[in-house]
Amino acid sequence: MEKQEKEYILNKGFILGLILILFPITDFIFGLNMSNTNYFLIFGLLWIVVYSYLIIKWTNFVASYYEFFPFKDTFRTLFLISAIAFGILALGKTLLWTVSFPEKYVEINEKRELGYLNLQKSVIDNAYQEGAFTDEQYEEQLQVLNEFNFQIEDRWGVIRSKGLGSTYFLQSLITVLFFISIYCAILALIIRKKNKNL
Repeated sequence: MEKQEKEYILNKGFILGLILILFPITDFIFGLNMSNTNYFLIFGLLWIVVYSYLIIKWTNFVASYYEFFPFKDTFRTLFLISAIAFGILALGKTLLWTVSFPEKYVEINEKRELGYLNLQKSVIDNAYQEGAFTDEQYEEQLQVLNEFNFQIEDRWGVIRSKGLGSTYFLQSLITVLFFISIYCAILALIIRKKNKNL
């Protein structure tokens, strides 16, 4: 890999990392009042579209200098830009949530998880009113939800009392990079430039 190409990958990884940091900042500002639908649209669809568009665009730019750009080189470029970006994102999350506002992180995420349970309870209530459950089955479903509710409150209570820990987001980085490597491999198969002479 040429020096210019390395600098380009480092630069784009850094830029992508800064762009991805906007998502936790958005969560910090609007997370407590954000609906499940908006959360899914912003942190699911918009996030994957922005991330995918930028790494594909930047990898295609590198590939444009080569007559063919095999899977290995395509994957390497995609993954290196992503790894740098997610490293910066993990550092940004650590500074935002672990160092500066750990209580707010716990508050937002506990409320979000409990919100999913409330949504499930609404579905169960509606099904019960429509006759899908007997009284006994309905009580069993509520009991299961109450147990989940207790586990969620207990887990976030422990995190609230002990703190997130300085490596909370850095530890999750390994798992994230594993899944990102699979995603990059799929993208690399799609956007690689084959040698036309083969």
